[in-house]
Amino acid sequence: MRISQTTEQISALRSLQDHCEIEGITLESCTVTRAKANASFLQPFSVKPQLSNVAFSHGGEHFVVEVSFEYAAWDSSEPPERIFSVNCTFEVCYRMQDGYVPTDSEKASFSRGTAVFNCWPYAREFLRDITSRLGHQVPVLPLLRITPKKAEPPVEKLNAAPSPAALPGSNQ
Repeated sequence: MRISQTTEQISALRSLQDHCEIEGITLESCTVTRAKANASFLQPFSVKPQLSNVAFSHGGEHFVVEVSFEYAAWDSSEPPERIFSVNCTFEVCYRMQDGYVPTDSEKASFSRGTAVFNCWPYAREFLRDITSRLGHQVPVLPLLRITPKKAEPPVEKLNAAPSPAALPGSNQ
C-alpha cells in the first residue's frame, strides 16, 4: 500500500507533526462479511487492502483523524465471487502543543500522511486477526510505503489555450 505526497505536502505535515503528540488509536467501527461455509471458489484468489477514507476534525488542543481501510478477497470466476470483505475505521487522537493552530493544508497533509502511517500497524493486526476468525488463511499484508508525488502544474497553465504552433496540423 502506498501514500504519495508532494514535497509541499510533506513540508506541511512536518509542521503539524512538530507540534503534536499522539494520545491514542482506537477502533471506531468495522463491518465484516464472509461467504457461507459451503461456498466453493475458483483459485487463484485476489486480495487487496486499500485506504478508503480519511476525515479530520480539530477542536481546541485536540486534532482527531478517522482513517478507514477496506480489505477484500475474490476468487477467479467470472464475475468474481467475493470471499470476504472487511471495512474498518480507526480514530487517532493527537494533542496539540503550545496552542498551535494548524493550517488547512497542514491538517489535510498530516491526515493523509502521518495519521495513515500511524494507523496502518493497527489495521494490519486487526485484518490479520479478523481474517483468522473468519476461518480463512491469514494473509501477509504489505508494508505501507511512502513515495514522492510530482507537484501538479498550476491551474492557470492547465487552462491556458495552446499556441497555434502547438496544435496538430499547424504550419507555424
